[in-house]
Amino acid sequence: SGVVKITPNSVAVLPFESSGGDPKDGWLIEGLSDELRDQLGQVPGLRIAARSSSIAAREQQLDASTISFRLGVANLVEGSMRRQGNRLRVSVQLIEGKTGLALWSETFERGPNELLSLQQTIAREVVMRMLPDETPVLAEPATQDVNANELLLLARHYDQQVRGQQIVDEETLLEAIRLYRAATEADPGSALAHSRLAGAPLYLGDIQAAEASIFKALSANPDLSEVQNTLGEFYWARGLPEARTAFARAVELNPNNVDALNNYANQAILSYNFVKSEAQEFTQLYRRALELDPLSLSRHAALGEFLGQFGMTDQLPGVIEGVLQLFDSVPSLRLVSWLEELRGNLDKAIAWAIRARDMEPDN
Repeated sequence: SGVVKITPNSVAVLPFESSGGDPKDGWLIEGLSDELRDQLGQVPGLRIAARSSSIAAREQQLDASTISFRLGVANLVEGSMRRQGNRLRVSVQLIEGKTGLALWSETFERGPNELLSLQQTIAREVVMRMLPDETPVLAEPATQDVNANELLLLARHYDQQVRGQQIVDEETLLEAIRLYRAATEADPGSALAHSRLAGAPLYLGDIQAAEASIFKALSANPDLSEVQNTLGEFYWARGLPEARTAFARAVELNPNNVDALNNYANQAILSYNFVKSEAQEFTQLYRRALELDPLSLSRHAALGEFLGQFGMTDQLPGVIEGVLQLFDSVPSLRLVSWLEELRGNLDKAIAWAIRARDMEPDN
């Protein structure tokens, strides 16, 4: 059904908040929570809620137990940060979802060049508390270079602003590309800097601009999920079947990589290079993406479309239930209308479409 199950060893990193300081430092604060989420996502045995759902939960101003329930996670990491002159002050806590009690909290005072090591320290503390019986295996950060790190955080801030919007803001994306390029110059050995420098032009549809960077990323480190996912996007944009192998590898390297899960399933379906017997396997990919990112309506739509397309309409009521439980918006009503249409319930589909129209008569 659509009801969320809470998985042990699961965590959502909520966007860190600014505690005073300069509002212009927003990108730095956002970057710290993003990089922390990335690093925790690569720890074997942990399950990490996706970025978009973590942000949506924060924007809805829900309390800890509601966030924990909606995202299906046992723990939350939240924090605040301010930069004052040459000092960073970062407070972090790990919260138990069902009780809202802090399992660990600490405040760090650091110099501006210590953001990188601080990120590592916080990740290690969280992992030690969530997997107490294991020696924490932490992934390397995107770069070990202080300047490249700041450039990457700022570039990603611009990059994220553009993605998922209906109209692509090319100017902002070009600024992100400029900063990614500067990051690759500051740290030529950073696979993720090259990979992100490839991913941004690919988003604009500029395959040629991405080519050199994605292969530099590969030679720097082929064993990163994000690198393999961008490689898959590059091959896919060129219409090459190798895309499937790259996406499969990306999922294998990091089962928390929601974009890779979605890309892997979409690529196989859109290019029809899979047999009907594999449909169940792809259902699991969409379901996993949805479990990691339950507050993203597009994940519910992707699963619903797949089930409808491949004759698994008996599973659609669970998707519809999940949508109605978590959303109350015109797009969500339109989605329910469409899912009912896929089930062959035209009367119900029309009724939901009318409700959507009544809520937004000018649309």
